[in-house]
Amino acid sequence: MEFYDVHTHQIFIEDSDDPYHSCIFDVYPLEFEVAKESYSRHAFSCGIHPWYSEESDNQMAYLSEIASNPRIIAIGETGLDRLKGPSFDLQIPVFKKHIELSEKLSKPVIIHCVKAWEELIRVRREVKPTQPWIIHGYRSKPELTEQLVKEGFLFSIGDNINVDSMQMIPLDSLFCETDEGEMPIRQVYLQTSRALNMNIEEFAERVAGNVRRIFPTLQPPKPYYPDEEEAED
Repeated sequence: MEFYDVHTHQIFIEDSDDPYHSCIFDVYPLEFEVAKESYSRHAFSCGIHPWYSEESDNQMAYLSEIASNPRIIAIGETGLDRLKGPSFDLQIPVFKKHIELSEKLSKPVIIHCVKAWEELIRVRREVKPTQPWIIHGYRSKPELTEQLVKEGFLFSIGDNINVDSMQMIPLDSLFCETDEGEMPIRQVYLQTSRALNMNIEEFAERVAGNVRRIFPTLQPPKPYYPDEEEAED
């Protein structure tokens, strides 16, 4: 099995990093130069969180300079949040700047969305993106899930899942993540595969196929063979 964590804020010390997974680390633009020198195996997403859309001109300008770097394989996380951050009058223009970069550079967008689904769908219909939009940490109700699937969104699942919604998401639209949670990525895979009534090996292979399709330059991890690990113990 190969385990991929497509959205995490948990930067590990590389010498003790788990070789059995590959990550996309989320960093702010001004953090990227240091991060890319410190972590050679993993890739990055880079963007401005909607909470910090206000007074983000410097970060946005720098993001425009560095976003073409091949180590940055996704734009974001970015998006909309009704509960925290400035008004949508500020959030939406910053979000659209990320979308422009995504389209220009042919890189997927990592989406943060809280209680702003109508606005998110409205922006998507307006800009008609050609690049994938992946909603990270997805756990919303089935009725919304059905609509988002029809709109063409992809979904990254973390430690908190809605089992009923999981049944509605096509397997070719699924990824797994740790974000800022305490659940290890292997456990996220196990929990999600059980929610789908799937064997974890089969589920991991399907997710790996999605990663290869959407993030073809992400370095694969060392394959994990539980039987071999148990034999070593």
